[in-house]
Amino acid sequence: MLALILLCRMLALRLYRVYPLFAAYLTCNLIQAAVAVCLYQWLGFSSKLAFRIGWSTQAVVVVIRALAAAEVCRHVLGKFKGVWAMSSRLMLTCGILVLCCALYFGRDGYQFMVTKLEIGLESFIATCVVGLFCFARYYDVQVSRPAGLLGLGLGLNSCVKILNDLVFQKFVKSYLAEWNYVASSAFIVVLGIWIWGLWKQQVAVPVSGPGLSTSSVYQSLMPQVNRRLLELNEQLGQLWKTEPRRP
Repeated sequence: MLALILLCRMLALRLYRVYPLFAAYLTCNLIQAAVAVCLYQWLGFSSKLAFRIGWSTQAVVVVIRALAAAEVCRHVLGKFKGVWAMSSRLMLTCGILVLCCALYFGRDGYQFMVTKLEIGLESFIATCVVGLFCFARYYDVQVSRPAGLLGLGLGLNSCVKILNDLVFQKFVKSYLAEWNYVASSAFIVVLGIWIWGLWKQQVAVPVSGPGLSTSSVYQSLMPQVNRRLLELNEQLGQLWKTEPRRP
């Protein structure tokens, strides 16, 4: 119900245009719930087909949640084209590596393969969100209220899922009921954070990007920069007992 309320609110405010991947994640989450209800009602809880389809939908939801986290990072860092070009390639490379490792090491059962994939992608999401907030804090980058609360919810959800899945893999049978309870409770809290962040219509405040100085400033600074670089080069050459190459 909370996910449906949040999705309807995003549709009413047309926020799906701003956060299309996050809206897609909520939609997939609702579809997954509907599919699970139908599968277990028709096939029962002991059906292997229902088991595999249910865990396959979980893998799809986790991947889309990772894309939604990348979308939040793009909203914060997108105005810095150089930084975003580097960070987006780094995130894509890390995501592919995590996916390959999860599939390779998840050979001890389909269920555990998906949970390993979930742990890997959730670790990737949590790292990206923490790195995003640290970058914004250090460089005094303005983070809008919706983006900040979406990132907070994604990071909190990922941390809880990582701990929950690690305990679940160690104590499968005895922790099954608690695993469901912890996952559901954490998701309800995260949905509350997201609803709080996206409930009110946000007024778009233009955020100024990094400004460039005039050409005269650069012309006066470049000789000083070059001189300092030459001095640093000479000091490093003396430190490593090597002579700098001369043209």
